[in-house]
Amino acid sequence: MTNKCSSRRSRNCLPLALILLFGLPAGCAAPLKGTISAEAEESLRAKAMDFLKRAAFSDDPVLRMQAIEGLQEVAPEEGLTCIEKNLDNGYAGVCFAALMAVGGIGDDAAIEMIRLRAEDRDPSVRIAALYALHRLGDRSRTGELSELLLKHRDARVRANAALAIGRLGEPQSAELLQLALRREKKDAVKMQILEGLAMIGDAHGIDRLRLYGYSAVPDQSALALMLLANAYSAEAEDLFRYRLDVADQPEIKLQAARGLGRLGYDQGLDLALRYLFFDSPDRRRRNDSPEQQIIRIRALAALALESIGSRDALAALEQAMQSPGESDRILVAVARAIVAIVDGRQSRFDSPAERPSRAHAEHNARRNLASRPDPPP
Repeated sequence: MTNKCSSRRSRNCLPLALILLFGLPAGCAAPLKGTISAEAEESLRAKAMDFLKRAAFSDDPVLRMQAIEGLQEVAPEEGLTCIEKNLDNGYAGVCFAALMAVGGIGDDAAIEMIRLRAEDRDPSVRIAALYALHRLGDRSRTGELSELLLKHRDARVRANAALAIGRLGEPQSAELLQLALRREKKDAVKMQILEGLAMIGDAHGIDRLRLYGYSAVPDQSALALMLLANAYSAEAEDLFRYRLDVADQPEIKLQAARGLGRLGYDQGLDLALRYLFFDSPDRRRRNDSPEQQIIRIRALAALALESIGSRDALAALEQAMQSPGESDRILVAVARAIVAIVDGRQSRFDSPAERPSRAHAEHNARRNLASRPDPPP
């Protein structure tokens, strides 16, 4: 029997940051820096959450994936129902995102659906299900991730396996990832393996990504900075600072600002605010339309503001959220930044392994508390 997740194939099962492509746009509008009232904060947060929840059921699979990832990152409790409803989705990429999310949150109420997805015909869906099972304490099939990383013919599947293994955050995975790195021929998969190594604190993986971060090739530098930021690599602080100051491309600067924000520094705040209203694309670029450039740069700016976590960004984010005709893909990034900043969700210096574990503990503690009978009068 064909599972729903297998009915259509995902072109890319990777998260929001990896969906954003890189280019060379030329400028941006003036910044708008300032706070808003506490009452306005709550109203803005409610609008942002409403948008994220609606986007989680969009007809656009990529938007749906981005919304699921955003809910997991900034509002796991409130977004859990939306995420669970996407576990049985007809688009493999959405299933992947939802499974990775429930694994990260630690939603053991969905364990039977996760086990069903672990039998899916789509290998990336199986990868995410195996990741979720491991996170929930069932490690009986985790070894299958190694087989998919080392032996699968599809580079996207190998990349997703590396992503899952890295997010498990277990130092004993270093030997496996290093073996995969030596065997791998595809650059995109190598970069995902290096991120996995960085997430478990492997010095070799971090050093390789730092080297790429200094690259004169814009795409390579921006990608390396993004992966180091994903891994919360404190060892990359000097690189982030250098690239914030020394780079011609806004993608590189914004990834550096995001990386510094995740380490607790706000030096990229003014730059990210400016690029939140970017409207000067390079119309001479081939295969990179002005619309794509605007979406990419504004979304990256919002993600940087989320990581920086300053309430001084809320006035600008409020303006962006209310901009007529703004792309939904930009608004997902804006909405998650709003929720994160209002809630004060800056998980600075947490390792990738600690953050899902803490979310799991908090989720189960709250559910157990809610299930207790009221005390007798």
